[in-house]
Amino acid sequence: MEKEKLLTAVEVSQLLGISRSKAYLLMRQREIPAITLGKNVRVKIEDLEEYIQSHRDCYGGKNV
Repeated sequence: MEKEKLLTAVEVSQLLGISRSKAYLLMRQREIPAITLGKNVRVKIEDLEEYIQSHRDCYGGKNV
C-alpha cells in the first residue's frame, strides 16, 4: 500500500488560507472529510483537493 499523505488541521488551514478553528469547523461539519486517530484529526490530500474543486467558482474567462 502506498503511504498516503495525511494533513493536520494547521496544514489544511494554511493551504486554504483560513484559520485553524475554521478548518476544524469544516471537518466537524463534514464539509471536508476527516479521519480521526484517537484525539488527532487528519485529512487525506485527495479529499482536500476534491473539496477545493467542488467549491471552485467560475467568473468568466477560461477558469473552468
